[in-house]
Amino acid sequence: MLNPSDLADLLVDSGFEVDYDTGEVYTPTTVSHHFLILLASLGKLDVGRDEDHSPTFFIPDLHISTMEQYCKAYPSDQQCKSYDV
Repeated sequence: MLNPSDLADLLVDSGFEVDYDTGEVYTPTTVSHHFLILLASLGKLDVGRDEDHSPTFFIPDLHISTMEQYCKAYPSDQQCKSYDV
């Protein structure tokens, strides 16, 4: 599975611009945003609207960089659960 940080790095390598603080993905005029639409339909990106009602794309949870932060955000995820045996 691709984590948010790796997704951001791959998008940057593919010509997109990523704000690592907010998770917003910017599409330069030379790059089509159709790929971002595909990623959004797969649940890898969140979609919003800017003041001009144009779509904006965000990488969810890009701020999460450690397993501890991940488990705070998603405590019910299988990899974060602890079981008493």
